[in-house]
Amino acid sequence: MRSRWIAFLAMTTVATCAPAIAQDRSSIQTAAPAKTGVWTYAGTGTVNTYWIETPGGGLVVIDVQRDLVHAAQALAAVKAVGKPVRAILITHAHPDHYTGLGLFRQAFPGVPVYSSRATADAIRYDTYGANAGTQADAPDITPRDFVVPGITFDGDTTLQIDGLTIVARELGAGEAPATTAYYLPSTREMFPGDAILNRLHGPLREAHTGSWLGILDRIEAMYPNVTIVHPGHGASGPKEPMFDDERLYLRTCRAIAAEEIARGGFTDAAKAATVRRIKARFPYTNPTGIKDIVSDSVEGLFREFSQPSSTPLP
Repeated sequence: MRSRWIAFLAMTTVATCAPAIAQDRSSIQTAAPAKTGVWTYAGTGTVNTYWIETPGGGLVVIDVQRDLVHAAQALAAVKAVGKPVRAILITHAHPDHYTGLGLFRQAFPGVPVYSSRATADAIRYDTYGANAGTQADAPDITPRDFVVPGITFDGDTTLQIDGLTIVARELGAGEAPATTAYYLPSTREMFPGDAILNRLHGPLREAHTGSWLGILDRIEAMYPNVTIVHPGHGASGPKEPMFDDERLYLRTCRAIAAEEIARGGFTDAAKAATVRRIKARFPYTNPTGIKDIVSDSVEGLFREFSQPSSTPLP
C-alpha cells in the first residue's frame, strides 16, 4: 500500500524540472471579479495550489502541494503576491494536497488551517497509509511530521474569512474517501478538489467510481450558476465541458472494465486488456505520484466490480 501513495523519486525529479506556472486568473471571471491565482507545473504529478484575495486585504490558500520542493515553490508564488495569508483550506486527505502545510505554517505563523473532520483525522492517524508511504518513497522531500488542520467541521458549513464568504460542502467518497468543495457565492467560483480533474487521468484506486459519478450530479445541482471551476489538477475553466469530460472518462473506464470482466473474468489478462484500452482511449497526463496510474486505477475498478451487487455478467 505504501509504495502506491506518492511521488516516486524519479517522477519528482522530472516534475521539478518542468516549468512552473503562476497565474493571476482574475481576467477569466464572468461575475464580479475575484482575484484568484494558482501555482502549478506541467507534466507528470501536476497539482494546483490556489489563492484568493480577500476583501480584507489578505489571501486564502487552497491546497499546498505534494512535497517540500514543490511546496517551497508554491509558497514563493504566494509570498510574491505581497499579502498576508489569512487561512489555508485543504480539500481532501491525499498527500499531494497537504504535504506542504508545515512550510506554509512556518512562513505564516498562526495561520488557521481548515478542513473537514474526516480529512483532518485521515492526516492525523494516517488512516490510509499516505504519510508513511510518502516518507518511505521520497524521504528527502517529505516532512518527518505532517501538520494537521486545526479547525475542522462536520458536514456543510459557511466560513467567513477576512470578509470573504466561502461555502464548504462535503461530497463523500469518490476520488478520495472524503472531499470538501469550496464555493465563493460572490463570484460563483468553485474549488472541488479532485472531484474534477480537467482532462487528466483520474486515480480510481478508491473503488468509488459509481459514487464519484453521483458526486458530479450533486455538484451540478448544488451549484447551477457556477462560472469557473478550479480543479485539483488541470486548468481552470467553465463548468462545461469540464463536467461532461469527467463523466465521459469515468463512464468509459467503467464500461471498458465491465466488458473485459464479462469476457474474461477477474483475471490478469482482463486487467491488462482494460489497461491497454483505457490508455488508447485517453492519452492523458498522469497527475499523480503513482508510477502507472492506469494500471493502479484498473485494480480499483476490478475491486469495485467484484462486489456481488456490481459484478458484470457475461
